[in-house]
Amino acid sequence: MEITFTLKDAGLFLIILAIIILLVYLIIMVRNLIPTIKHTQKLTEDAAAITAIARKRTEEVDGVLDDVKDSVSGVASALKGKENIIQSLSAVAKAISSLIGLFKGETKKDAKKDE
Repeated sequence: MEITFTLKDAGLFLIILAIIILLVYLIIMVRNLIPTIKHTQKLTEDAAAITAIARKRTEEVDGVLDDVKDSVSGVASALKGKENIIQSLSAVAKAISSLIGLFKGETKKDAKKDE
């Protein structure tokens, strides 16, 4: 019994073998890639949560800073004689109490998270 291989048959065999090896390599690569994609998705969700918290805190601080700015300008106006000093000091006290409330609110939330 004789078997003859032509160059065409040998080339076709090598191409089929290369395709099989490539498929095995791609299957292994996709299998390793799936946990990476899941981890990246978790990181993206965490980043979105942190961004939302930062946005909320920024808005809170912005409101407090507006109160402080108004209070300081009120004190400056009072010193120039344009406004009553009592009104200016009450505005400053309000701004300070807003700042204290902001910091106490953060510590209460942090304490609840720790429990």
